[in-house]
Amino acid sequence: MAEHTEKNRQYFDKLAKSYINDFRSILESICKLVDSHRPWISDAWTDTEAGRGKEIKMLEYACGTGPVSLTLAPFVSKITGLDVSDNMISEYNKNADEAGYGEKMVALKGDLLAETVPAELSGPEYFDFDLVVVSMALHHFERPELAMARFGERLKKGGVCVIVDIVPDNHHHGHCHKVEHGFGDAEHTVKSHGFTEEQMQQLYEGAGLGTGFKYDISKEQVVFRKDGKEHLKTIFIARGQRA
Repeated sequence: MAEHTEKNRQYFDKLAKSYINDFRSILESICKLVDSHRPWISDAWTDTEAGRGKEIKMLEYACGTGPVSLTLAPFVSKITGLDVSDNMISEYNKNADEAGYGEKMVALKGDLLAETVPAELSGPEYFDFDLVVVSMALHHFERPELAMARFGERLKKGGVCVIVDIVPDNHHHGHCHKVEHGFGDAEHTVKSHGFTEEQMQQLYEGAGLGTGFKYDISKEQVVFRKDGKEHLKTIFIARGQRA
């Protein structure tokens, strides 16, 4: 486990600086998907009747440089970003400051998937979130079922867990075709090549997050560029609540 996390950390540290440019179109698609699904995710935001006057706390795990946090920042009260990569965290905090959300969104280094979760993540500010969001990271985790359980523990009752990830190549839109996996250098950190609706439902239910489970596939495919080649992938967004 620790060795796997270390590989991820090294890979993403190297990536952080060029991340925004290399993945710009993918990140834009993800942010658009999340933004357009806001009412589908939850009815409680700072700009809705159900959320008005409430404190809405969000955790983004494996937050990277923060594009998803920035997309949701206007509609929540407070965002905590967690990542295992120092470089990602400093980019995240820099991006938050530049966008004027320095007070509202802060990233820290933390590994929720360690065998023993570090003591510094056991304070009350790391629990009772209204929303836990994990984007394009679940397929990097060695044990997705453990990850989902750990995310569930951080949510308040009724809190929503949102996962954005890849639809396996031979599953989307009912076509059966195999595309070679476009992960190149990241291959050693990829534990799964995406998740079907059935797999996600099992993961959510296994973690006690099956209430109101939904899974929606993005209409537009995204282009991963790797080693000068382009690979088309389809992404999905899923949500479920802690009972």
